[in-house]
Amino acid sequence: MVLLLAASACASGNPDIAPGASAAGISIHTAANPAASFDRYRTFSFGPSEGPPTGYQMSPRSAEVQRRLQPLIAAALVQKAYVLAPEKGDLLIMFGSGLRDVSTHSVSSVGTGWLPDDENADFVEGSLVIDAFDGSSGTRVWHGASRANITPERIDDARLQRSTQELLAPFPAATKK
Repeated sequence: MVLLLAASACASGNPDIAPGASAAGISIHTAANPAASFDRYRTFSFGPSEGPPTGYQMSPRSAEVQRRLQPLIAAALVQKAYVLAPEKGDLLIMFGSGLRDVSTHSVSSVGTGWLPDDENADFVEGSLVIDAFDGSSGTRVWHGASRANITPERIDDARLQRSTQELLAPFPAATKK
């Protein structure tokens, strides 16, 4: 039951960096377990926070990002008609955040004087990963991950909210009995 939502302090980014990025410069990937039957899930609860995704590290702001993420995740799931359970929900959600330094260096046989200044730039990327697990069996039923360029010195709440909303947009809505 890992709703590992790694989106460490998503701040200013370049929407042209990652293929598949949204208008906000956030790259999203999701997958649902084809064997999962979402029509039986109506409630959710949170498990303990997860660490950063593989290849990412905790930052001095990771704990604060995680504190801000939980209500954003809860709000997105409530909008999809799920109910936050006080104890154990039908779905267990766990999350964490992390960042990594990324270097992009272009190699050109025609010289580099004409390339934009940011072609050979270093930047920081935050990742937001969400995994939802069946509360009874522990089987992973949904996975989502996002990446965005960030400014690690500050947390951009608007971008963090967009990342969460975009990542959970494809999450199946709860059905009414």
